[in-house]
Amino acid sequence: MKSFSSPSVVFVLLALGLGAAASRLPAAEVVPTLHYYDEVGFRHLTLQPLNGGSQMEVRVRWASDPGGSGVWLGQGTRKDGQIVFAAVVEEGQDRGTYFVAKGEGKLEIEYKPGQKMPQDPGILGAYRRVSDEKRLQLTRKEFQAAEDRLAATLKTVRTTWPSEDKAVAADWKARWPALRERWMKIAYQPPAPSKPEPKPALMPPTKERPAAEADVDYWLKLAQTTAMGYYFMQQIPDGKSQGTWAGDYNDGFGGSVSIRTSPDGRLRVSLNCTRGNELQGADLQGAVPPEAVKARKGAEPATAEAVFEEPNVVEAAKDVRVILKRKGAFLWVETQRKQEPAGRLAWFDGIYIWMPVPTE
Repeated sequence: MKSFSSPSVVFVLLALGLGAAASRLPAAEVVPTLHYYDEVGFRHLTLQPLNGGSQMEVRVRWASDPGGSGVWLGQGTRKDGQIVFAAVVEEGQDRGTYFVAKGEGKLEIEYKPGQKMPQDPGILGAYRRVSDEKRLQLTRKEFQAAEDRLAATLKTVRTTWPSEDKAVAADWKARWPALRERWMKIAYQPPAPSKPEPKPALMPPTKERPAAEADVDYWLKLAQTTAMGYYFMQQIPDGKSQGTWAGDYNDGFGGSVSIRTSPDGRLRVSLNCTRGNELQGADLQGAVPPEAVKARKGAEPATAEAVFEEPNVVEAAKDVRVILKRKGAFLWVETQRKQEPAGRLAWFDGIYIWMPVPTE
């Protein structure tokens, strides 16, 4: 018969003892992500825990313009019921002003005492904590405000744009639903679907809303996309363009076109786009020969057309027919090819506004 001094038995008892002791230890504190809102300044604030909660990321977004993407980002240390933080900067740079955040249900941000000439007063003040339900309500409301701003901007165009360009607004408006859908496919990633709860066999099926409609990020991205639309339409067309080809153009959604004219009438064209992130971008360069550049006739736009070759794509996607139309202060771009590169959601097509060639 073995005694309890047997090494194997001692090991088992020791393991059981350690397990029992561990079960009596308090669980590690889980620091949640907290959200706050300032109703007066239309400011959203998020406290995101880092490194188990000892460090905190402080993110402030301004929504005075509905769908605004302006963000201030800081990091700091959480200790004794307060967070001391400063702006996130490149390595080796001075972090500048330090702030102190205090409170739970109501968060107060002040300058850390003892600093000379502190900066960034825009993040100071009081923010009240909001629930996920309230955040959803706020972002849906912000999207609607962005929609209203866009509709008002399209009406304003009738009086602020040159007469030759006013018809462009109706064309842009007709393209807007497809443009927004394209951008959202890149900008928004829906949450992973949760497992449906089992229902009794006799219970009638219920129509469930898409998961996106209950997602704060969906409505925020939708509002921000709409803001990009009204920012673009708020630009006043430059009457100095007079239909000239040479210039730099943008479509308000990360697309740009550069056109330069050669003495022989040839157009050197460079198209670039970054749609949401660098993974959804593309570049295309080429030249339009003089005989393919057609002058404007009456109310019809000037046109230019040629086949450009895009490198580093499959053979069927290399040749791209680029069709350009020019009128007033705007450029229309259309591209055609046999096959789109696999996985690419970026695009060149659309309406671009003219800006003069930069002077050196």
